[in-house]
Amino acid sequence: MGKIYGKYRRNILYKTLKTALFIGMSFLIMAGGMFGGRLLSDTHISIINRIDVESFKSTLNKSLPIIDTIYNSGNVDFSFANELKGAIKAVFTVDLGNPLTIINAQSPFIASYYNNEYRALLNRKEGKTANRVPEHGIYDNAGHNEGKEGVNPPFKEDASSIVYEDERRSPDLQTIYTGKIAVQNETKFKVDDAVIDKLIQEPLKLNFDKKGPQVLIYHTHTSEAYLRNEKELGKSGIPNRSSDNRYNVVRIGEELAKALDKKGLGVVHNGTVNDYDYNSSYTTGYRTVTSILKGNPSIKVVLDIHRDGLSSDQPKLRVVSQINNKNTSKIMFVVGTSSRLKHPNWRENFKLALKLQKKLDSKYPGLTRPLNLSMNRYNQHVTDGALIIEVGADGNTVEESLESVKYLAEAIDEVLKENK
Repeated sequence: MGKIYGKYRRNILYKTLKTALFIGMSFLIMAGGMFGGRLLSDTHISIINRIDVESFKSTLNKSLPIIDTIYNSGNVDFSFANELKGAIKAVFTVDLGNPLTIINAQSPFIASYYNNEYRALLNRKEGKTANRVPEHGIYDNAGHNEGKEGVNPPFKEDASSIVYEDERRSPDLQTIYTGKIAVQNETKFKVDDAVIDKLIQEPLKLNFDKKGPQVLIYHTHTSEAYLRNEKELGKSGIPNRSSDNRYNVVRIGEELAKALDKKGLGVVHNGTVNDYDYNSSYTTGYRTVTSILKGNPSIKVVLDIHRDGLSSDQPKLRVVSQINNKNTSKIMFVVGTSSRLKHPNWRENFKLALKLQKKLDSKYPGLTRPLNLSMNRYNQHVTDGALIIEVGADGNTVEESLESVKYLAEAIDEVLKENK
C-alpha cells in the first residue's frame, strides 16, 4: 500500500513539474518572440527613417514629368506651344487642354451652365443673392448657410476673398495701430498694443526638424487674375478671372516659390484649380491642402496666395505703392480666427503675420495694407503657420504684383531664419 501511495505521489510531482516546465518554456518563448519582434520592428523603422524620401521624390519627378506636374503643379508655361494655345483660346474661346470648352463654344446655353452664369440670372430674377462666407457649407436662395456640402449654391461671383478696400469698410471695425503696424480687427477678440507687442516678441512654434519642403504655396481662388498691362487700366470688360496661369495668382505663387527656393527654403507650389465652383472653393482647397500635407509632413508654413478686389459689378480695385521707384502692388495679410469655426491656434498664425508685417513695414514703408483679422477661418487651422496673402488687386498689373514678390520672399526668409 505504501509503495502504491509513493508511486502515486511521484506521478503527481512529475506531472506538476512537467506542467510548470511547459508553462515556463512557453513564457520564455513568448517573451523571446516579443523581444525579437520589437527588435526587428525597431530595426525596420530605423532603416526606413534613414531613407532619403526626398531623393526618391526628386528622382521620380525627373523621370516622369507627369508626376512632377501633379506633385508641384504650379509651374507657369511660357513655351511656344502654350503661346499658340493662348492665341487659339483668345480667338476661338477654345482651350485645347480642356475639351469641355470645345462643347461650350458650340452652345452659349451649355457655356452659361458650365460657368454658373445662369445662377446669377436666376437670383436677379427672383430678387435674391447669395451671401458668401468663405468656409465649408452651402447657401440657400435666401443666402442662409445650411452647413451642408454637395449641392451647388446660388451663384454671385465676387472678385476676391476680401470684397472691400480699407476706406469702404464698416465704421464699427477697429483699426489698432502699434508703431507702424496697423491691424483691421473684424472680430470681438481683444487686440491692442500690448497683445500685438507680446505676440511679436514670442518665438514662432514652427519646427523644421524633418527633411523635405518647409513651405506650401497654393491658391484657393486659383483663377483670380490681374491686368495684363497698364493699357488695360480703366477699360471696361476686362475679366477678373483667367485660367491662363501667366496672368493669374498662380504666376505670383510660382515666382514666390522660385524666390524662396533660391534663399534655401524648400517649397511646394501647387496650382490645382480649386475655384471651378467658386462658392465651394474653400471646401475644395481644404482637400488639396490636407492631401499635400499628408504626403509632406515637413511642411509647416502654408501660404494661400490671392489678389484682392471688389465685387464684380464694381470698378476694379487698385492698390499700388512706389518702392525703389517702381510701381509695386501692396500686400495684405489675412488671418482667420475661431469666431465662427473651431481654430484654437489662430494666434500662432497671427504671430507670423505680425512679424512679416513688421519686417516689411520697417524695410519698405508703404508696401503693406492693414493686416486683416477676420471672423472666418479660411482653412488656416491646418498648421500653425498658415496665412492668406493678398498680393495686389484686380486693378493691378501682373508686373506690379511680381515686383512685390521679391520683397515678400525676403521678409518670409528673414522671419523664418530668425526663428531658428
